[in-house]
Amino acid sequence: MLSTDEKDKVIEEISLWSKLPELSKFAVKRHGYGNSDGGFGVTYEHDLDDYDREVEGNYIPKGCLEVYGFWGKPDGYEFHISEKDYLLVLAEVLKKEGFEPEAKEVLNKVTEIT
Repeated sequence: MLSTDEKDKVIEEISLWSKLPELSKFAVKRHGYGNSDGGFGVTYEHDLDDYDREVEGNYIPKGCLEVYGFWGKPDGYEFHISEKDYLLVLAEVLKKEGFEPEAKEVLNKVTEIT
C-alpha cells in the first residue's frame, strides 16, 4: 500500500510526461521511461544492466519498479513500489484526464500480474 506522499510523487512523475496516453503502452510492455527535462521516470528491474547491478549496486525487487524524480537521490527522490500499485495510480490518472481506453488497458495489465 502506498503512502500519501508516495502516491503524490507517482502522480507527479506520471503527470510530467508530455504524452500521457503513451504511458499506458509503456506499462503494458513493462517498459521504463524517463523525462530528461526534469529527471522523472520509472525503471523496471529488467531495465537494469550488469553495470547498474554490479558497479552501481542498483537493485529493484522482483514485482516492483523504481519511481524517481529530480534525477533521484541525493537531491530528488527514488523509491520502489509494486508494479500493481504503479498501474493502479496510472489508471486513475489516465481516467481522470479522459483517457478511458488507456486506463482500461492498464487495468487489464493489473489483472495479469495478480
